[in-house]
Amino acid sequence: MGDRLGPVHAACIRSFMRHGHDVVLHSYGRPVDTPDGAAMFDASALMRPDEIIRHRATGSLALASDRYRFRLLKAGMGVYVDCDIFCLQPFPDEPYLYGLEQDAQVNGAVLAMPADSKLLQDIMSATEDDFFIPPWSRNTLRRLWSLRKAVGFPRHVADQPWGTFGPQLVTYMIQKNTLMETAQPIDIFYPLHFQQTSLLAQPGLRIADIVTPRTLGLHLYNQSLKGLQPAAGSPLNEVIQS
Repeated sequence: MGDRLGPVHAACIRSFMRHGHDVVLHSYGRPVDTPDGAAMFDASALMRPDEIIRHRATGSLALASDRYRFRLLKAGMGVYVDCDIFCLQPFPDEPYLYGLEQDAQVNGAVLAMPADSKLLQDIMSATEDDFFIPPWSRNTLRRLWSLRKAVGFPRHVADQPWGTFGPQLVTYMIQKNTLMETAQPIDIFYPLHFQQTSLLAQPGLRIADIVTPRTLGLHLYNQSLKGLQPAAGSPLNEVIQS
């Protein structure tokens, strides 16, 4: 959304094309700095603008973004990746592709799963429900929200804790479907912890210093980049200049 990607997102798109991937940017209009060679897809074909929901307390678009990526997978449109994933090696062609960001939590910034899979069906039953009740919530809260839903006063996901459709949901459903063994190890997509993103602005470091030889993509955690300056000789500057 918006008329400009910004230098980090544009560099990430270029990184996938550089490694031989066909890139399709889903957007409600073509950003002026879209890299040459990236195809465009009208996002309104999968999510009308009037369907976009924001988290009420923060204004975040995460709920809409999470819902959208699963519709993309249901449509059989390939591997979904956030625009803040910097590609370092070609991604494998696997039916299930996602990775751990912590020892027991899967992140959804890189996602692939069969369109007809039980996993995707279970996830979409949650993300298409505006009044979804997270099954990992405390018993007392689940009972309260279930009662409110039963009597016609449900709690909208926009009023629930941030990230209701995010990594917690993805991890829960992968565990429910006994597919945790298909999750890639932490260093494949998430070698940089989201609380360590200041390393990206450190002069004297390179991307090679914060990844492993088998890292395929580096998640840059866009929300944590705000305020960071891409100093010369820093990993973030290396991303932008690539």
